Amino acid sequence: MKLVETKIYTQLIVISDYLLLGLLWVIVSLPIVTLVPASAAVLYVLRQWQDGTTGSIFAHFFTGIRKHFFINLLASLLTVGIFAATNSLLQESSQVLIISGYVVSIIYLMFLLSWIDNCSRDEKLSVFKLFEQSALDLMVFFVGNLGCTLLIIFFTLLIFVFPPFIFLFAGSVWKLLYLILSRKRRVIE
Repeated sequence: MKLVETKIYTQLIVISDYLLLGLLWVIVSLPIVTLVPASAAVLYVLRQWQDGTTGSIFAHFFTGIRKHFFINLLASLLTVGIFAATNSLLQESSQVLIISGYVVSIIYLMFLLSWIDNCSRDEKLSVFKLFEQSALDLMVFFVGNLGCTLLIIFFTLLIFVFPPFIFLFAGSVWKLLYLILSRKRRVIE
């Protein structure tokens, strides 16, 4: 029996594809303004891999980035602005401002996850339709979005503890996010 024909080899290929996808996301997201397009591209790649076969990472990734690129770039700039404003709220000594800063950050991150999911799903949607669908998803699938947000917060804390985690586990975190986001879609369909 050849090594190429074994299940272990097949699983190693799948794991390496997820590691490469996570690494590609990290590299493309480094200039913070490309965070939303890169995230939408990761979900697009995972959607293309939905049948269980991996591969064609670069072709799918850059196709996913091109979908809604300028809209997602504006969403990234808005994200940077909102988190900068939230950071200034967190510097205040008022408990109300600190709590409202955290609440705004979490709700915006939940909206952003819905936005990224909708951008990776359909390329025919207008900006207003994307906004409308994302706001509706935020309310209807609140628990799923909150779970995704808590996963992102946990992953961020792990990165602060040991920074190489971002290279090792970014692909698996995106896979978990994709599973949670696609589960809520199956409820609709």
